Amino acid sequence: MRGQQVLTVAAGLLAAVALASGCGDGTTAPPRPPDPLRPATITVSPAATEFAAVGETAQLTAEVRDQSGRIMSGVTVAWVSTSVGVATVDAAGLVTSVANGASTITANAGAATGSATVTVAQVVRGIEVLPLPAKVSAGDTLRLTAEAWDANGFTVPASEFTWSSSDTAVATVDESGLVHGVVEGVVTITATAAGVPGAVPVTVAHPDWGPLAALYEAAQGPVWIEDDGWMTDRPIGEWHGVTTGPDGHVTALELVRSNLTGTIPAALGRLSQLETLNLEWNRLRGPIPLELTRLHDLRSLRLGVNGLTGEIPAELASLANLEDLRLNHTLLTGRIPPE
Repeated sequence: MRGQQVLTVAAGLLAAVALASGCGDGTTAPPRPPDPLRPATITVSPAATEFAAVGETAQLTAEVRDQSGRIMSGVTVAWVSTSVGVATVDAAGLVTSVANGASTITANAGAATGSATVTVAQVVRGIEVLPLPAKVSAGDTLRLTAEAWDANGFTVPASEFTWSSSDTAVATVDESGLVHGVVEGVVTITATAAGVPGAVPVTVAHPDWGPLAALYEAAQGPVWIEDDGWMTDRPIGEWHGVTTGPDGHVTALELVRSNLTGTIPAALGRLSQLETLNLEWNRLRGPIPLELTRLHDLRSLRLGVNGLTGEIPAELASLANLEDLRLNHTLLTGRIPPE
């Protein structure tokens, strides 16, 4: 009986030990949860874009992959241009060219980043030559300017032009676009840049056209009381107040009470056969140009009743043919030259 009790106690102890072992530090822990997905790499496409004009656009896309290399969708990407003066990019990755140069477009998501290069190099598609229409006197010069533009009509800066004349016997042009009228006629002046030409017809007019045009500009011709014929294609002898001789040169210029407002241009001194200059009763101001003392055929000079100022040129005394000089009611100072 006592032996049976000993066996029962031993069995109980073994069961207790087994139970304690099953509930101790040796219990198996639950599995570790996977790392959350995060952007690891970004690939921007296309990797390189070239624009040939300002104002062009290109759509970039960004492919985002996680740390396992799998494509992620719905990830917000922030777009940035390193040079907004060359190209801009909006929130959707649309790039717009702004000016010649290079820029890097970067896409960012979290710690991941990707980039693409953008180059803007305008290509000349057209050239405009100004002024249009263009006109110059024989023996005079006219400055032409040229402007190149790209396919979108934006100016191509720093364009280099080559100038040429269709008939150098009528007019020549130098490397800067300065036209020199030779004889009366019409010529085509061409400016070429990057193999693209632009042209303008240039009329070479009578030598006296230029001085008259200078007066019209300096004395505000559009507000004259009478300017019939002025700055038209009619012969200058048909312009109001202009008289010409048999060879077409101006012999008399009489614009009295015509509301001439401005100054007397020095170019009038090139009217080599002028005998009469009458600009009385107007609103002219400024000095008497010294160039008028070169008009050796001048017989009558009437500039009275104007707001002219400055010294009376003493050189007027050298005009041997001058018989009639009227400078009354002006603000001129000095002595009337002796006869």
